[in-house]
Amino acid sequence: MIELRKKNLILLKIFFLIFILSNCTNTKSNNKITQSSDIELYSKGLASLKKGNFSKATLEFDDVFLNYPFSSLSSKSEIMSAYSLYQKNNIKKTVAKLSSFIEMNPKGEFTEYAHYLLAMCYYAQVSSEDRDPSTSIKSLKYFKLIITKYPNTVYAKDAKLKIQLLENTLAKNELNVGKFYLRKSAPGSSIKRFKSILQNYQNTSVIPETLYRLSEALLMLGLKDEATKSNALLDYNFPKNDWTKLSKTLLENESELNQQKDNKFSIINYFKDFF
Repeated sequence: MIELRKKNLILLKIFFLIFILSNCTNTKSNNKITQSSDIELYSKGLASLKKGNFSKATLEFDDVFLNYPFSSLSSKSEIMSAYSLYQKNNIKKTVAKLSSFIEMNPKGEFTEYAHYLLAMCYYAQVSSEDRDPSTSIKSLKYFKLIITKYPNTVYAKDAKLKIQLLENTLAKNELNVGKFYLRKSAPGSSIKRFKSILQNYQNTSVIPETLYRLSEALLMLGLKDEATKSNALLDYNFPKNDWTKLSKTLLENESELNQQKDNKFSIINYFKDFF
């Protein structure tokens, strides 16, 4: 997970550079009509950011859009301030600043990057061991929004990858809850969780185990026909998977157990005839 966070940070920096370079032309072209003081403040913010002095960079970028709200650098400085906060790992303030920016600039020049950075704020808080799925759900929401609103951007390509990772995390979380209910002998509750995974996270890595656990829960309720259907679905889609083999064994053992019960009752009925 630590290695993944490092990769995400590198990727975010690459997108940040793309964001900066893509807007260099606009900044240069407006230098003639922009007061030197806001350019100077913006340049100081960039210098502080490069040095890793994120607190100072935040203040300098804030000075631009607070003191020069009509400057061509105002909106860009607000985004740069949010990015500086993100680098400082002040996620709460970053989210607040980005949310405000998006609300005030729904179709602005820098709004697509604001959406991406907002999604990354929630993504940075996701843990594979976290039982609370709220941050994963929020991050997933914003990454899906990026794909919908900005499908042809570099952000959309990364968003697709993040969505796969998030859906896997959410599916694993749901699977663990379902398994907990199985251990507590509550198959009805576990079945709801397993069916939710099959409906909402069909392309995740936990589908084979989910189908196996579903069969297990159904057999606990005596629903052998439904369990057989689940096993058939598992066998059709994942014929060589280890969970498929276990599912077949599960059903075979259940059949043998039922046969033994039938034989037991037959013997009892046989001896009843002697009395």
